[in-house]
Amino acid sequence: MRRLPGAGLLPPVFGRRRPYPYGLLVPVANVATRTAADEIRRFLGAWRIRSTVAPYAPRRRGRARAPWTLQVLVFADDAGRARRLVNDWTLPADAPDGQPGP
Repeated sequence: MRRLPGAGLLPPVFGRRRPYPYGLLVPVANVATRTAADEIRRFLGAWRIRSTVAPYAPRRRGRARAPWTLQVLVFADDAGRARRLVNDWTLPADAPDGQPGP
C-alpha cells in the first residue's frame, strides 16, 4: 500500500471492481435465445463487424433475474457502431426464429 507523501494517508482505492472476463470484447446486446444471438451475429457480419456469443453474467448483485441468458460481444473499437446498428434493427416480436409471422 502506498501512502501519500507527508500526509500519512492512504489514497482512495478506485480499482476494486472485478476484472471484466472477456478482455477486449464488450457486450452490445443481451438476448434470451441462441437463435436471436445468431441472427444478430449474422446482421453484424453483413456490416463487417466481427462478433461472438457468451453467457450473460450480471455485473450487479441484488438485481432481479434477467430474462436474457446470452450476450453478443464485439471488439471495443466497433462497439459504438454495433450498438447503433442493433438498436436500429430488431427482430420481429412475433417470430422467435427471426422469420416474419404470417
